[in-house]
Amino acid sequence: MYQCHEREKKTKYLQRVLQIEKANFTPFVISTTGGLAPEASAFTKRLAQKLSVKLNQSYSHVMGFIRRKIRIELLKTTLMALRGYRKSKVTAIAELDLNLLQFYVN
Repeated sequence: MYQCHEREKKTKYLQRVLQIEKANFTPFVISTTGGLAPEASAFTKRLAQKLSVKLNQSYSHVMGFIRRKIRIELLKTTLMALRGYRKSKVTAIAELDLNLLQFYVN
């Protein structure tokens, strides 16, 4: 399942990234249960290794932190997809009643 989605993302984005942006591309495929595809797993391991050296922390602590952050963001995204985005709408001043606006200005 993961490898199918990785191949799909690579065929969709790899050529554009290589030709236009002159960069590398690693598809980050993750399931809603928190499982990582092979390339996503390799990416998190490499990231944890580099951060552990830079921050002078143990690899296991850094990897645990990365996994927790990914799972929290995954949970937020899943809940947003199920319940919808619930932030209040911002009303532009142009949409307000002019009488109400004049009342507050005076």
